[in-house]
Amino acid sequence: MARFLTRRYAAVTWAEAIRLAALDGTPWPEIQGVEEAYLLHREEWWAWWSDGRLTTAIGLPESLCSQSLSLDVIGLISGVWESYAGTLACGWATLARLEQVLSRERLPQPENTHGYDWITLERLTVRFTDGSEGVFQCWHKGYDEGFECQMEYLESGV
Repeated sequence: MARFLTRRYAAVTWAEAIRLAALDGTPWPEIQGVEEAYLLHREEWWAWWSDGRLTTAIGLPESLCSQSLSLDVIGLISGVWESYAGTLACGWATLARLEQVLSRERLPQPENTHGYDWITLERLTVRFTDGSEGVFQCWHKGYDEGFECQMEYLESGV
């Protein structure tokens, strides 16, 4: 399956990519295309592909509805995707390898929030799909316009 990305949309055919590019003003030469990328998981706002790319799901046909990621992974990816974080410090591929969150430990809020209204820190112990375990630190930073969620991979082999 092919995948095409405009500034705001994803498509699986060139014809649909051209139609969507007209909607968001993407010049044809700027449409990003990949010949072999298979949809592994799709949520309302994002899609995970076989080439390790996380993209918008807006524009994809409703008939494409693969569901290969665990509920824990879906929640974590959605938390970052829906925030103002943009990219993920630990990488989307690392997060997609998660099978389960084994435990969550709430950490004390730092005294200095560096201009944010609030900060929440969590330490997550996780199990990956290969059976190994690891630890992530997750933080949410809130302010008037919204929030930022970020995750950092701290260690493996816990």
